[in-house]
Amino acid sequence: MRASFIAAAVAATAACGPAARPAPAPAEPPTTAQPAPEEPPVSEPTPAPTTVTQTAQPQELSFPDEAFRAAQPEAGPPRPFRLPHIQRFKLKHGTEVYLVEKHDLPIVSLDLVFEGGGAVDPTSKEGLASVCMAMLTEGTQKLDKIAYSEALADTASSIDSYAGDDTQGLSLNTLSKHFDATFALYVDTLRTPGFRPEDLDRMVKRRIEGLKQTKGTPAAVAPRVARPVLYGPKHPFGRVTTEASLAAITLDDCKAHHAAALKPGGARLFVVGDMTEARLRAYFDGPLLSGWTGRMPALTKVAKPATQKGRIFLVHIPGAAQSQVSLMHFGPKRGAADYFPTAMVSAVIGGGFSSRLNMNLREDKGYSYGAYGTFSYNRFQGVFTAGASVRTDATYQTVLEIAREVGTMAAGDAPATADELTREKAGAIQGLPSRFATGGAALGMFRSLAYFGLPLDYYDRYVASVEKVNAAQVAKAAKQHLKPAQAVFVVVGDGDAPVIARDGKEDKPLLKDGQPVTLRAALADLAASGKLGAGALVELDADGKAVTAAAAAPAAK
Repeated sequence: MRASFIAAAVAATAACGPAARPAPAPAEPPTTAQPAPEEPPVSEPTPAPTTVTQTAQPQELSFPDEAFRAAQPEAGPPRPFRLPHIQRFKLKHGTEVYLVEKHDLPIVSLDLVFEGGGAVDPTSKEGLASVCMAMLTEGTQKLDKIAYSEALADTASSIDSYAGDDTQGLSLNTLSKHFDATFALYVDTLRTPGFRPEDLDRMVKRRIEGLKQTKGTPAAVAPRVARPVLYGPKHPFGRVTTEASLAAITLDDCKAHHAAALKPGGARLFVVGDMTEARLRAYFDGPLLSGWTGRMPALTKVAKPATQKGRIFLVHIPGAAQSQVSLMHFGPKRGAADYFPTAMVSAVIGGGFSSRLNMNLREDKGYSYGAYGTFSYNRFQGVFTAGASVRTDATYQTVLEIAREVGTMAAGDAPATADELTREKAGAIQGLPSRFATGGAALGMFRSLAYFGLPLDYYDRYVASVEKVNAAQVAKAAKQHLKPAQAVFVVVGDGDAPVIARDGKEDKPLLKDGQPVTLRAALADLAASGKLGAGALVELDADGKAVTAAAAAPAAK
């Protein structure tokens, strides 16, 4: 290119002057121009590796062999746990208030609780309380769902509604500086909900589709069918929500539920946070709620449970990769005098990672990711439940293992050891402060005290009560409250899947006449043997309704 540029420059210079041109040179034969040979690419020189000279001397590690290193340091003595002061008073409309002032953070949490819930749902409309309470937060008469959500988002606040077995309520969480605006929206939610037909239609359809999905999951089906099994299908706590019962709920039902149930008289208001009694009275006794009057209906005492006849209840879910196994029976009430020894019984059996059930089914045998055992309570009964989600092939053996763990402790053959009691007592005491770590958590604890009729200073004596528990008390509680002979088993999984059985330290396929035994057949044989107590195998559908009952099905398919 440079040669061409020079040639062009010379030609242009020559054209500018009048000088005579030289005679042309003799012509040469034409030649074909050859491209200049390409030079090989020059590679960048590889830099020589940098040598770093370590000037610091390596640290000489030593591990002293002092005797004190052989044992884990012991924790210091637990400090008494003191609850913040609880103020209790009544508003002019009859609502009872439980207030805990916490001014360290500018946050307010409150929960307004009414009697009711699923226990009073009309027959064939199970789920009504849950749906109708959820409709409260779908918008107000002034704001549709989107505008309602945006109003809450603008103040980083939340308003939530719920319905349990025998209570229902409306809660609020907000920053102190936004309490006025959020409370005004809370009052509209409580007093003038939108109740729009399209919102109810969407909610019911969504719940029906969600219910259909849960029926294919053993972990979701197990607690669903456990209730009609344990309480009986006609008991208020034993009825289940179905697609048909959801579809039967109307907008008029929700309006009637709202008008009758959400009354101030007899309700309980729990408040934790940056609030005072004077301010709270100004809000709830002020003009926004001046027209809110009346008394909510009292919850009638429920009938005695009527556990279904049978010993093992199977729900067949074809192709399920895991099974859910549960043992259940009724236990003491929450207010029982031996509550703390009873709590240690369930903690040792299945309260944590180091519990017997978890160490057996997870750590020793590898059947499950986790197992549990606990006493739970409502205001009428206590219920003991032990269970796990396990591999399908290990389902049959899991039933045997859970029955053995509960049975041996109940009989006194495997009482709680000193190490187990020390561990569980320490865990209960050291974990207590975390149960009051947030305003919402503390609110739930106070609500639980009121629900069970326990004294408000209950947790002031909690540490001392746990420390006093001894091995003899735990053994007595286990003998009295663990009732394997009265237990029923709920098993949800693939009834057609072959199962294993434990042979010493090894799992082997369960065979009968040389053929693999299915879960359904193995459970039928187990029920017929009477090893778990009298009662047959009963097969249920995902709504808890019996589809077949067999005393002993043939083992081979």
